[in-house]
Amino acid sequence: MLQSSEYSFLYKIVGRYLAEGYAVIYAAEPDPRRILAGMSKAGIDVERYIKNGTLQIDLRDSIYIRDNNERFLADQTLEAWGNAVSRILKGNKVKGVLTIGSADIFIKNGEQEQVIEFEQGAGKKFHALTEVLCCYDPDVFSNTSVSALITILNAHEYTVHEDATYSEWRDDKLHSVLISAFNKVLGSTTSELVLKTLKSVYKVDEKVIIANPSILEDTVGKFFGDSSSAILAAVIKSIKTNIAFRQQSPCVIAS
Repeated sequence: MLQSSEYSFLYKIVGRYLAEGYAVIYAAEPDPRRILAGMSKAGIDVERYIKNGTLQIDLRDSIYIRDNNERFLADQTLEAWGNAVSRILKGNKVKGVLTIGSADIFIKNGEQEQVIEFEQGAGKKFHALTEVLCCYDPDVFSNTSVSALITILNAHEYTVHEDATYSEWRDDKLHSVLISAFNKVLGSTTSELVLKTLKSVYKVDEKVIIANPSILEDTVGKFFGDSSSAILAAVIKSIKTNIAFRQQSPCVIAS
């Protein structure tokens, strides 16, 4: 996850991929002038790469398709991205294609189910030579369910961080997230007992939650009752901290 002020990091990735013989399709921002200026400032010969067909800059609104009522259309958007990838592969001799986009505006608009459909379909739709980098502002997940956020993360292999580290998203990372969240709300001693109870009584652990994200909300609701909302809010906050572009502890989502 990264905020708009951190997009300059993406330009460095774009420059590196272009220099190494890949094509890039960039549709993460709405302002083309800002994109061109930012990429040029990052040392990218934008004119050269656009002219030879290996850099394609699309307006975010032109490739993320909406209907007449401004609702996000996942299938049509997948088709638009797929066509763009096919064209660039057909027209250029490249090692592969890096696509960079952002659907966070639709999360903000409450269309998380459509975004999930899009994210889950992207890995199946795109060519094997395609790397997909998805950018989300962490603030858009403030009112998102835990299960929806985990499901979106499950559609990707890695989270990407400031020092260009790719951190694999898997059950051990979720374990750290849950420990941190439960510790803050319950204290370390109680949280350890709760996690053991979830595993022994409810048969719920990190692997089960990864496979079926909604089970965490259901089980926490049964276990904590009226206090469950505070627990789930802490889990959301812990996930956002863990996958943030800039992290306090050493350590964008990619597939």
